Amino acid sequence: MRFAKYVVLFFACIAGNYIGFSHDDVTSPQIDNNLIDSLNNLAYTHRRSNPKLSLEHAIEAYELSSKTNYIQGLANAIHHKGTALAVLGRYELALIDLLEASKIREQIGDNSGLVATYNNIGHVQSEMGYSDEALHYFEKSLKCSKELSPIPDIGVTLNNIGWVYFRKNKLDLALTYFYQALSANESTNDIRGIGASKGNIGTIYRHMGDFKKGLGYHYQALDNAQQFDDKYWEIITLREISKDYHSANQLEKSIEFASRSLELARALGFHVEERNTLAWLASIHETNHHFKNAARFYRMVNHLSDSLFRLERAEIQSQFFTVYEFQAQVKENQLLQMEQEINSKIIRNQKYFLFLSFALIIISLVFTVYIITTNKKMKIANLQLKDKNCEIEQQKEVIQQKVQAIEEKNRELEKINQIKDKLIAVIAHDLKNPFNNISGYSEILASRYDSFEKKEVQEFLKIINESSAKGNYLLDNLLQWYRLQTMSLQFLPLKLNLRNIVENELLFFTSIAQDRGINIINSIPQEVTIHADSNMLKTIIRNLVSNAIKHTETGGKISLTSSSDHREVTVVVEDTGSGIEPSIKDKLFTGRHGITSTGQSGEKGTGLGLILCKDFVEMHHGRIWVESEPGKGAKFFFTLPIPEDTEQE
Repeated sequence: MRFAKYVVLFFACIAGNYIGFSHDDVTSPQIDNNLIDSLNNLAYTHRRSNPKLSLEHAIEAYELSSKTNYIQGLANAIHHKGTALAVLGRYELALIDLLEASKIREQIGDNSGLVATYNNIGHVQSEMGYSDEALHYFEKSLKCSKELSPIPDIGVTLNNIGWVYFRKNKLDLALTYFYQALSANESTNDIRGIGASKGNIGTIYRHMGDFKKGLGYHYQALDNAQQFDDKYWEIITLREISKDYHSANQLEKSIEFASRSLELARALGFHVEERNTLAWLASIHETNHHFKNAARFYRMVNHLSDSLFRLERAEIQSQFFTVYEFQAQVKENQLLQMEQEINSKIIRNQKYFLFLSFALIIISLVFTVYIITTNKKMKIANLQLKDKNCEIEQQKEVIQQKVQAIEEKNRELEKINQIKDKLIAVIAHDLKNPFNNISGYSEILASRYDSFEKKEVQEFLKIINESSAKGNYLLDNLLQWYRLQTMSLQFLPLKLNLRNIVENELLFFTSIAQDRGINIINSIPQEVTIHADSNMLKTIIRNLVSNAIKHTETGGKISLTSSSDHREVTVVVEDTGSGIEPSIKDKLFTGRHGITSTGQSGEKGTGLGLILCKDFVEMHHGRIWVESEPGKGAKFFFTLPIPEDTEQE
């Protein structure tokens, strides 16, 4: 068998040398990365003076870097593409590109590039009205800047943060950031940044009412924009100067500078800024009661907005189509290259076909002998393994059955322990108070009866009667809950008259309600019938009314109403009491320990009554819930089925 292995290895090596080919054999045309960097530099240079040309360079750099897998060039191209789109006002498209650029730059650790990308993302989100998100990205840009030396673009970031606070109408804070930006830009001799900071400061002063000071800063900003050939900022600054003159009531000057801004925006194809300037011209004429001119400019604004929307939609479709077409072309080129390489390999390998055929025959013979021998051994081993597996499976089944039996016993024991703990807690705590009252007051009456007046004796007897009724009520709840837990409670649903059942149960609370001055109103119609277990329904009514009395102040009201549809009846027990805190309301029917509340007279509940109500309602396939706010009373709802042809009690 060792000989067979060596033969196989020998011929496999020869075959690999003759017919194998690696990925390195498939070559692609080389593209100089310097060309991609140059295109990206051109896109950066023209981003404000000619954003359309900038976009063309960025797209060309993107396509070339995608072909060569030049990641840094790809990140720069996507960034410049998003920047040019932002200058052109295509904010949604710009945001998609800038977010993609940030992901790539984060992956390759390009912190210097991230400063600019985070800045531009913040600028776009600020223009779209997302101030908080914009601040988040500006802060990320500042954090990246402080990790670099020298610190890049910090003036741009400070300007952008100031602009966000300006839009939030926090003028003093915005002015502080703009002055910080001006100082940072002057320290780095950033002429464009100095102009932007001065323009922003001028806008703040105008909004503060200092039109003259604002105009001075805006003229300085205009000089900077013209020196730097920043057409985008020149358009904005001309419009801001127009606003300064308008605030100073110089209408002709205001219209003159607004018209210059409009003319430049139209010439350069800055459609968003064209729309903004048209809107400002409309506002000028409207505030000066030139309504005909105002209407003309507003129509132009609307027409341009519609054009921008159609243009952006077409741009999105075109972008998706371009990406798809480019990917298809790349795939087709790859397939053609692979096909050419395979064809050349086939021609070369034809020389060795006879040799390989002979080698394969020898290998086949060797393997045939080896496989026959191995198969015999494998059959014996498989039979032994099969016997062992059967034995293991049988043992596994026995173990699983024992485990399931133990788990079932554990669940039963745990449930019994829970029932025991609940019984002990109720007996030890909740039954103790009423029986203590009965024992204490009866002992006083027995030992000192003659020393009390008749009225005092009646008060003691009343306390004894109420305590015994409460103890009996708790014992009844406890007994029913125990039967429910041990599944010994019978469920016998019948056709019942709901009003009669409620009326009979309210008799138990007449005395207590009168003593507290609480008015109980049964507004359930006489004709309402339900399909329910009589004892369970009485327990539900008793617990909900008792709970309502406990939480209703003197002079309050408790009402019982019902509504129905073709499937079920909804019963409502509403009180004007203290209401329920949200933290307690969400846990009322969960049965968790400690979820109880204190009544108007200081009495505490067990929480057992509402659990019984929930269990009994669900046994009827109904639902129970509560609506309440602190201080506004509570409404307890539960549903019961409408009877079909069943026996009348």
